[in-house]
Amino acid sequence: MPVTRLGFFARPPAGAASGRIAILRAVSRWIFALAIALAVFGAAQNAGNVSQPAPKATKDRLREQSWWPTKGTTPLHAYAGATACRPCHAEQASTQVRTPMAQAALRVGGRSQLPKIDSSTLQSGPYSYRISSESHGARLIVSSGDRSVSAKISWVFGAGVHGRTYILESSGNLYESQVSSFAGLRGLDLTPGHAPMEPGDVKNALGERLSSSTGAWCFGCHTTYSSMNSKFDAARAVPGVHCEACHGPGADHIREIKAGQMDEASAAILNPARLGPVDSVDFCGACHRTAIDVVEAEVSYGPMNVRFQPYRLEKSRCWGRGGDARLTCIACHDPHQPLVKDARSYDRRCLSCHASSGNEAHGVAASAPACKKAAANCTSCHMPKFEAPGMHAQFTDHFIRVVRAGESYPN
Repeated sequence: MPVTRLGFFARPPAGAASGRIAILRAVSRWIFALAIALAVFGAAQNAGNVSQPAPKATKDRLREQSWWPTKGTTPLHAYAGATACRPCHAEQASTQVRTPMAQAALRVGGRSQLPKIDSSTLQSGPYSYRISSESHGARLIVSSGDRSVSAKISWVFGAGVHGRTYILESSGNLYESQVSSFAGLRGLDLTPGHAPMEPGDVKNALGERLSSSTGAWCFGCHTTYSSMNSKFDAARAVPGVHCEACHGPGADHIREIKAGQMDEASAAILNPARLGPVDSVDFCGACHRTAIDVVEAEVSYGPMNVRFQPYRLEKSRCWGRGGDARLTCIACHDPHQPLVKDARSYDRRCLSCHASSGNEAHGVAASAPACKKAAANCTSCHMPKFEAPGMHAQFTDHFIRVVRAGESYPN
């Protein structure tokens, strides 16, 4: 899995130490990774049980699984298209289109225009950035003195909840724009992970050129159908994450349904709800970063990793050593429904384990102590929000814990 990320995915900060300092940092990182593996993620054995599955890196999942999110080896004819799912799954299809995942990308041009921002200019060092949006398209224009260069904005990545990153097209290449728009700023700033550009060729200030592998990974998380037969093609991508991006190719599934072969139909599609806890969280982690992805990408230290929910979730004491089905991503979030932001709506999940004596929630016996402070708005205390550097927004920390007043960000 590439170390770089697109837009609001993180990568190591720009600039790295050299020599002895770099070696010491590398050793420290891997000691930290080993500690995580031993203390939290290792293939643990529960008393009387077979060893529990351990989290894996997404690159390993892609190699081992016949289907996994962002897997791009499937041929085009194996897919049925999102509309083919609607006749049997009308309810899920009608609400899924309103989710942030379905709105994770926008193709610019034609009927889809660039989302408006209050301030579309930014001065960064010697370079001035300006977004020009017109009826025939949108462009990012970079100027320095009497020199200027522009590139077409072909895609916008991000639903706009926190911000959006622009994908530029120039001379047949795709670029991640040097600047992104941020909801908290209502304007532009440097794309997370990008360093201010030094004076030089103004063309280099447009952004970072995407390799085929990095482009495939980024488009694989923001769009559907961008890679087939191990070949990345942005022109084929459908904006947003839709049915077959998660459930896998559906042509065989539909064929078996029509033939009345229900067992074969069930086996021909992936239903993430049937996955065990560790596999389930790794499944979502294909785009939201598994615990191992975070360690391998060297972003396991510092508040930037607050955005990698699977990694943070598996640090929670609630998660245990082998995972807990009551604490997976989909136990709290329905991927077919818009994100619920009301803290009280998650109380039911918390109280299924932490209900007070004699008040077990929904018939599920409590397996953890009841909170001594409150029995409502649990997440507001035990899942605090932190601002990720350079993001101009706060993110809910999925490391569920007792938060101590004045404590620093817990890695």
